Amino acid sequence: MPTSTRSAATAGPLDAWVLLFARVAIAPLFLYSGIGKVMAFATTAGRLPGGAEGFGAVLAAGAIAVELGGGTALLLGLFARPAAAVLIPFTIVATLMFHNFWAAPEAQVVMQTINFLKNLGLLGALALIAFYGPGIHAVQAAIKPGSKGAPELS
Repeated sequence: MPTSTRSAATAGPLDAWVLLFARVAIAPLFLYSGIGKVMAFATTAGRLPGGAEGFGAVLAAGAIAVELGGGTALLLGLFARPAAAVLIPFTIVATLMFHNFWAAPEAQVVMQTINFLKNLGLLGALALIAFYGPGIHAVQAAIKPGSKGAPELS
């Protein structure tokens, strides 16, 4: 079975644009969702285990940090691989908790199925970013490892 030796470093010009498009296309979803949670924090926390006055508030704060931090990292292409690696399990958990179409009331089955499948697509894009990195059109690519003490970013 052939193995791929492709990476952001060996990618061609089109590959770099595809990685940029993937990052820029999915980042707004996480940013918008994170901002929405900030704007309706009590409601968000109330929907989570432990409620708005308990552990739900901790979970909501964590979700906000993951969505805003991960979305920003993807958009900028800075720490994109770790961001995608964190967003993958986050998206899996959120999908199973909030888009469980198999347990939804009949009136919500279609919408929850669409959201579930949309999140599967997001997981595919996140997996590509986690595997290939952000590409050359990224802040990370502008920081050269070793120059002026800049750390290697993955």
